[in-house]
Amino acid sequence: GSMPGEKMIRTERMVSERGRTAGDAAVEGLLAGVGAGIAMSIILVVAGVLAGKEPASTLAHFDPAGSAAPVTGALIHLGVSAVYGLLFGVLHRLIGRGRLTGQPAGVLLGLAYGLALLFVAQGLTLTGAGAPLREIPALHLAAAHLVYGVVLGWLVARR
Repeated sequence: GSMPGEKMIRTERMVSERGRTAGDAAVEGLLAGVGAGIAMSIILVVAGVLAGKEPASTLAHFDPAGSAAPVTGALIHLGVSAVYGLLFGVLHRLIGRGRLTGQPAGVLLGLAYGLALLFVAQGLTLTGAGAPLREIPALHLAAAHLVYGVVLGWLVARR
């Protein structure tokens, strides 16, 4: 006979060995994107404070309406971070597939992704939609995007 808990253990092992679906990777990326967005916000707020700016004014730069609402800006930033995280989660799964495994590879891929997003953000500042982002010093924006990428890559690859 078999032990009562044996079937459950075998089922759990089969589920974990089956691997992650694209949906799993997307959800993990979404959640990692929120975490990385928070890390990015901390970098920008601290850099802003060191430059003599109020934390609220830094967060307000993410409000595309330009109404300088820090809560709106923070929520929009986290939403955008989550969506970019979702895309990264799927991308990491597609590119990774046995070739890129472990956190060092995830961090490097995240760093490259953060750099790509920096260029997207810089392109956005050239349009009217990104006008409030122009208020953030380029060095702060660059450091924050690299931190976003590193944290995102680390969080997604930690499985």
